[in-house]
Amino acid sequence: MTKSALAITEEHIDLANAVFGRLNRLDSRAAARATLEQGSSHPPQVWQAATEQGWTGLAVSEQYGGSGFGLAELAVVLEAQGHELCPGPFLPSVAAAVVIDRCAPDSVRAQLLPGLADGSTVGALAVSGSVAVDSDGVVTGDCPAVLGAPDAQVLVVLAGADVVVLDAAADGVTVTRLDGLDTTRSIGSVALRGVAVAEDRVLRGAARRARTVFRVLASAEAVGVSWATLRMAVEYAKVREQFGRPIGTFQAVKHHAANMLVNAEQTTAAVWDAARAADLDSAWFAAAVAAAHAIRTQVFNAQTNIQLHGGIGFTWEHDAHLYLRRARTLAAVLGEGADPLLDVVEAQRTGQAHGSKFTLPPEAEKYRREAREAVATLRSLPADKRRDFLVDSGYLVPHWPKPWGRGADVLEQLVIEEEFADVERPDLGITGWVTLTIAQAGTEEQRQRWVEPVLRGEIMWCQLFSEPNAGSDAAAVRTSAKRVDGGWRVNGQKIWTSLADQCQWGMATVRTDPDAPKHAGVTMMAIDMKAPGVTVNPLRGLTGTAHFNEVFFDDVFVPDSDVIGEVNKGWLVARATLGNERISIGGGSGGSTDFGPDDLVELLDSVPAETAAQYVRRVGEVLAEQHTLRLLNLRRISRAIAGSEPGPEGNVTKLLVAESGQRLGELGMELAGSAAVVGQAPGLTRMYLSYRAMTIAGGTSEITRNTIAERILGLPRDPLLK
Repeated sequence: MTKSALAITEEHIDLANAVFGRLNRLDSRAAARATLEQGSSHPPQVWQAATEQGWTGLAVSEQYGGSGFGLAELAVVLEAQGHELCPGPFLPSVAAAVVIDRCAPDSVRAQLLPGLADGSTVGALAVSGSVAVDSDGVVTGDCPAVLGAPDAQVLVVLAGADVVVLDAAADGVTVTRLDGLDTTRSIGSVALRGVAVAEDRVLRGAARRARTVFRVLASAEAVGVSWATLRMAVEYAKVREQFGRPIGTFQAVKHHAANMLVNAEQTTAAVWDAARAADLDSAWFAAAVAAAHAIRTQVFNAQTNIQLHGGIGFTWEHDAHLYLRRARTLAAVLGEGADPLLDVVEAQRTGQAHGSKFTLPPEAEKYRREAREAVATLRSLPADKRRDFLVDSGYLVPHWPKPWGRGADVLEQLVIEEEFADVERPDLGITGWVTLTIAQAGTEEQRQRWVEPVLRGEIMWCQLFSEPNAGSDAAAVRTSAKRVDGGWRVNGQKIWTSLADQCQWGMATVRTDPDAPKHAGVTMMAIDMKAPGVTVNPLRGLTGTAHFNEVFFDDVFVPDSDVIGEVNKGWLVARATLGNERISIGGGSGGSTDFGPDDLVELLDSVPAETAAQYVRRVGEVLAEQHTLRLLNLRRISRAIAGSEPGPEGNVTKLLVAESGQRLGELGMELAGSAAVVGQAPGLTRMYLSYRAMTIAGGTSEITRNTIAERILGLPRDPLLK
């Protein structure tokens, strides 16, 4: 299995495996460590490998000696280089080459790209400083910190809205090597004093595209750093023992590791989206989101890696500090010149906050024609006939098996989502999670009795899992059932049941074998909510509404025909239902119809300037996270289309939807001030209060982090809970 997180397609996985293999054979990390003791920051064997494998020219046009690929392929290489701490000026050189290839006239491309592509020339890209070019083509200014500048023969420098391409040996150019925190590659200041530049080497209006290139590629390297430090921390936590057991069993350690994974997944999704853009202009917002995540994630993960290693992580001999040095340096260079978080806010303000266009394979067109015909038919029908049409055509729940859905694969589902984007379709919610489970695990008679009435809106179901004192432990079932003639007698209590007062049926976990282990001896039963002995008491929440309920069962009779699945094997059915719930929750955007990203920016723009200046970066962080929720779902879909193994995006998204929504509401409340507490911002206030439940409902965020740490990262369970 590849170490690459960015690679999804077979071609990218092959590329990633080749790069990781070559860097491992070179012992790239040993070469990086050697730089601490005055070893070369530009080791010839590493650079030779990059040129021999064609990495230096990977994204350069074929006519100029490159391979003609895009940023997506180069990002895969840079992720591997970040993961293996590859020394040398690869990042600054290929970034300079891409800017020249995409922005310079043919005369400059023909002169410089062949050398940059074959590695005989080293480039560097300066994205910060105070450089200006006058009308006569004379360049003056300073760039305080440029990666790779001491090794470069070609300097590509941002000058206001423009870009200038300079010969590092030209008159008036002074490059001074600096004592960098990251010893694995050179960094220097560049002073420009009256440097004369030919007209074709001034790339007018190219600064934003150049910055986009650097953000995408540097963020790809940060992805590698983030995953390497996460893996290092997890492997150590599995074997390091304290108090007689591995430290990975401690919940505090699990939560640190889970947070590292969540950060890495967000950054990976954002970089993946930016790198696959068709052109640099459309990648601007996506690149800003990627850089915003990368700056934070690589530093957080590198620091947390040291924390989880304890004293050994602080030693000179351990590689942990090498990653911290790389992360801090890369974050500093990424953040200078133009803060990506400010660009994220500006994009939301101006309607440019959208990711790269998602390109589907040609076989999607058949599904698209069918979906468009269905939409046209639907719109031609009177309102009271539309739901029946959606049910009969399978477009209400296309991912469900036939005859209720279309049995749609991932590709068809994605097309349907696009074509039905502006079409109102009933949201089945909890009823849908439960009924899909019946379709999967129920008998033929149960499917005939219950599934179609749900689809046609005739009945609703609730989920009777949670119990008093059980919290997020859904398997701690005390509601019991005893065998009687023709069925079961059920006694007990459920709580936090959404919409139970509106439902005709409930799916309940019931303990039918009290002597079996906790996850065994549980049976799934359908309970008629109007049956004798069922009592529903609404629970008024902090919003003032009664969304939740407590449900009591007093000698309720459940016939054998209403047992779903096998007796004493109900936990398997429950897990299927919980899985359907996770997918549904994870598919959201984290926002609210009451208050969303546009509303947040509107609030920011309404406060005094000094207040806005204090909050604008926090607004950018929330907006970047909100946008990335969609990208995590797109990556999950893309992974399925490419035939790759499922990733962790669903678990991560469930956690992020809840917490990101809370952060959105909390920040809105701060910006709104007293208006939010005196009835002048009712939508925001309602959203803020209601989202307090999101990190509790469906399993608390704390339990979700335990699940991520144990099931995805492989950390051991607490032995006291086995």
